[in-house]
Amino acid sequence: MLYGIMVGERPSVVEEGEGKPIVEAVKPDVPEGYEAVDSWADTGTELRQTWALQPVEGSAAEAAVALAKMQAVELDDGQALKVPALYDEWSGKGVKYYSPDDPGGNPQSRVRFQGTLVKCITTHTSQPDWAPNAAPSLWAVILPGQDGSGVTVGIWEQPGPENAYQKGDQVIHNGHLWESDFDGDNVWEPGAVGSHWVDKGEWDGGTAMPAAE
Repeated sequence: MLYGIMVGERPSVVEEGEGKPIVEAVKPDVPEGYEAVDSWADTGTELRQTWALQPVEGSAAEAAVALAKMQAVELDDGQALKVPALYDEWSGKGVKYYSPDDPGGNPQSRVRFQGTLVKCITTHTSQPDWAPNAAPSLWAVILPGQDGSGVTVGIWEQPGPENAYQKGDQVIHNGHLWESDFDGDNVWEPGAVGSHWVDKGEWDGGTAMPAAE
């Protein structure tokens, strides 16, 4: 443990007992178009470092894109499907991807792969032979209509257990609008005997998000 006193805006190290504990923070990952800038504050009991991301001077366009990508991790699946360009292409070069229940608390990773938006369902470090189309235990296609809002409507596509529809999701199937009423993973086809879909009537021909390719 280092001890220090504030000299101007930064701490200066002193002998133990002559100052306050210096608490350093982990420098954050810095997206393109940004730089990490640290600052120090005397909290009364310690000298604490904090980091902030700020745009690199002269690259406003890059900074705007970087900021949008940072905010994109907070979107739900339905919203993400509307702005797929905010997500990076999948890479097999040792990139760390995170599931929604990652022990470290990292947000779930979404990437574009062959024109389709997919989400990570198992935390892993990528390698060339673990592409989304070859590793169903690691990745799931995000299907249109899967935001539970009742606002986004997608064309139904057969899901698997890794990307099942949830309660409130709405889809178009056989000319009708259907809403999932199942508290759990809904993998049944709308209209099938025993399926957990409510027929909301004939589709009026409005705009629906297309099925994933």
